[in-house]
Amino acid sequence: MKQAALPVLLLLSACLHATAQSTPVQTTEEAPSRKERLRNQPYFSNIIKTNLSTIALGNYGITYERLIARKISASLGYRFMPKTGLTQTPLTEKVMDYFKEDGDMAAQLDKLQMSGNAITAEIRFYTGRRPGAKGFYAGVYGRYASFKYDYPYDFERPDESVVLVPMKGKSSGLGGGVILGGQFNIHKRVIVDLFIIGAHYGSMSGKVDAPTDLSMLDEQERADLKEEVESLIDIGGKKNITADVRNDGMYADVKLPFLGVRGLGLTIGFAF
Repeated sequence: MKQAALPVLLLLSACLHATAQSTPVQTTEEAPSRKERLRNQPYFSNIIKTNLSTIALGNYGITYERLIARKISASLGYRFMPKTGLTQTPLTEKVMDYFKEDGDMAAQLDKLQMSGNAITAEIRFYTGRRPGAKGFYAGVYGRYASFKYDYPYDFERPDESVVLVPMKGKSSGLGGGVILGGQFNIHKRVIVDLFIIGAHYGSMSGKVDAPTDLSMLDEQERADLKEEVESLIDIGGKKNITADVRNDGMYADVKLPFLGVRGLGLTIGFAF
């Protein structure tokens, strides 16, 4: 009897084991952590924005920024400055207050008028857990800029008579640099971009023409005019202007560093 019961017990044990193996284990899904929720938030991939700070310098521009990865963006901006007196913008008017005592310099600078445009391409790397173009960032950028300027220069002769030298010039520069800042949402689709500090370096070249009758100047006066024009720009103690004074006018080549600083700028934009 005992020998007959043993196979039955083994069979029942095998059946119970098979049933246990086929029964699914009941588990409860864990709720996503706060870190995961932040990382998976929806975000906008495009931003159109304009720099409010440059308006104080008479510059107007627009920038398009596009996310190319979760926290990396590429942007392209265009800036335009209409023909403006260099000392007549809201910011430069304040700067010129420091030159009131130097009447000659103030009078000369008041005559200078400029116009120009610039194209800036930039790659940004954002910090933070939240996806999208938000948080503090570090960026690298390249900039191309071109300028036109009119400068009716007064050359004073030894007899105190004045000869007008109507200088007109064109120059262009290409450079690259780095920038640090922060970009944040102040509303669902409204962003503020703060430039903390940035700078670029490159080279600029151009030409200045002043076609006019200078046949009345003697050799010494021509040498004096040449020296005055070449001393108008002095960066790093190098000769940045090479001038040639002839009977039919003054002509010059300009070569100088393309320097620029971006800092404490305020940009506002719309995300979509």
